[in-house]
Amino acid sequence: MLVPKELIIEAKWRLGEKAATIIAEDLFLEEFDEKNLKAICPFHEEDTGSFIWNPKNNSYKCFGCDRVYGIIDHYKEHYKLNFLGAVEKLFEEVGVEYRFSERGLKQREYRYPQEETNRDINAEEYWQSRGISKETLDYANVQADEFGNTAFHYYDLNDILCMVKYRPSKKVNKGENKFWAQKNADTMPLLYGMHQADPTQPLTICEGEPDRLSAMEAGFKNTVSVPFGANNYSWIEECWDFLEQFDKIIVWADNDPAGLKMRKEVCSRLGSWRTLFVDTDELKVESGYSPKDINEVLYLFGKDQVLKCIENAQEIPVQNVVDLADVDDFDIETAPGLFTGLKKLDGIVYKFLFGSVVILTGAKGSGKSSFLNQAFVCEPLDQGYDVFLYSGEMANPVIRNWVETTMSGRENIKMKNDFVRIIDENARKKMRDWYRGRVWNYDGIDNDSNIILDRAISVTRRFGVKVWILDNLMSLNIGSNGTDIYERQKEFITKLVNLAKLYGVLVILVAHPRKTSELRRLVADDVAGSNDLGNAAQYIIGSHRYSEKEKRGEKNHKKEYISGREPIDFDMAMEVFKNRYTGKIGECQLHFNYESYRFYDTQLELDKRYKWNSDTTIPNLPLPPKPEESPDEFH
Repeated sequence: MLVPKELIIEAKWRLGEKAATIIAEDLFLEEFDEKNLKAICPFHEEDTGSFIWNPKNNSYKCFGCDRVYGIIDHYKEHYKLNFLGAVEKLFEEVGVEYRFSERGLKQREYRYPQEETNRDINAEEYWQSRGISKETLDYANVQADEFGNTAFHYYDLNDILCMVKYRPSKKVNKGENKFWAQKNADTMPLLYGMHQADPTQPLTICEGEPDRLSAMEAGFKNTVSVPFGANNYSWIEECWDFLEQFDKIIVWADNDPAGLKMRKEVCSRLGSWRTLFVDTDELKVESGYSPKDINEVLYLFGKDQVLKCIENAQEIPVQNVVDLADVDDFDIETAPGLFTGLKKLDGIVYKFLFGSVVILTGAKGSGKSSFLNQAFVCEPLDQGYDVFLYSGEMANPVIRNWVETTMSGRENIKMKNDFVRIIDENARKKMRDWYRGRVWNYDGIDNDSNIILDRAISVTRRFGVKVWILDNLMSLNIGSNGTDIYERQKEFITKLVNLAKLYGVLVILVAHPRKTSELRRLVADDVAGSNDLGNAAQYIIGSHRYSEKEKRGEKNHKKEYISGREPIDFDMAMEVFKNRYTGKIGECQLHFNYESYRFYDTQLELDKRYKWNSDTTIPNLPLPPKPEESPDEFH
């Protein structure tokens, strides 16, 4: 249940300074000044009162230990209420009417876990040795199973227990199982502690349950942790509506490569305008040791330092100037990118790096669409990357049929006649289950480029989509702005390049070639439109379908093949005109299988099984016979 944040803010304003008095009376604040609403901080030792009420955000702020404490915090901690209970009490206090009707509602098909209610003394002692008190364990409802393993309870926003995770209540040695979920129960990618978070206050997101407990121990209760480690981002989609409530989010990931990657991904997807990040490098300068996570900061430097780290969280740099010495190292081998699965082409490009724009061009019928489906839809899915697709020319059912034809492979296709393919129903079901929720196709009738790019940004932020396909430039309305078409194209490609860098995505823009009076091999300058298109993009590739004349070759009067016009035993060529990262360009020749819409050079490529098929062994099928003529249906 998402209680509207505006109602919570309104209720806090209605209560106003009365909240300061309630807190002062309940906590018996020492030296409480009723006029200035100031007292000795109850959370750390001090001689002079620095616990001061801030009417701007309706909460106390201690200027000695950086603790922030409002009425919602008070209801949760002092009255032992969960977040919804605290909000309900606040609403009752000020007369805000709201129905909390969804609490306790469960999904029928979900296998809910059983709550652990044991409290093992050895588990308590272990967490106390890591700086976590019994009070914090109680607040987070940390329990233990019958074997003494620590049990973490994950609740949804309706306070329903949806997942229980366990870990040994001791130091975990290398090779030991560090975490596991309750048997015979389902798991859900919820943020740990989200049911206790106040959306009117800043939220800290950290990597693991111990880190959340550490932040809470230090006094920052509005903390959640990710459920399945730094490299799993399924929680962003699952908790999207919850996360969208927060105006300020602080990301404190572990100080290791996986954590740095998580920080970058999360800040990008949740919005750089509202996310900050914690960097503990200053602690290394002061102490000579760089703590790995929040728990180490708590254990080694104390509670005040944890709060200072959160208080001093850094904004994401938005300026267009950086210190070159601080820029990340570039290694094309480890840089994230997409392989096409075609060995010849990958031998030229190596891989298409994320954060780049690819321009794909080629004459009508040269194979662009089929190549898009294979290299930039099926292959990304197989490599773990999701796709956003805009097609200005094809209806959704046609697009899906083409993609599934390539994805299924010829072993699952029967040709009814020269045009109709029948895909095995069992294979089709498995494919759709595999790619469901991973290919997002633009379904609007408006071809305004700003709207389409806004949708692409949305699915990238929410679902983690990494590949955008825009097919094609001529079908997009890129606006007028009182300028000529070339100026608009320049603005559009500049925007694409910037978005690719900002969100770390690979953008494939299909651009038709200039109209020519003859059918010939293209060059980079044949891309229709402004020269800025090719200048700005990191890659330009072109498809060329060999004519029957090219395949037959051409002889001179002596019936000898003319040099450079020998017979060609391939169906098409993919040519790399521009490759900004390595400079390597060139062409590769490929066969085309009409049955499965696949390009290939080897049988391994022709009959590759994508991961929807649990048996990834290449089927033992004969190579297709060479047709006397190329099929007309060569997209």
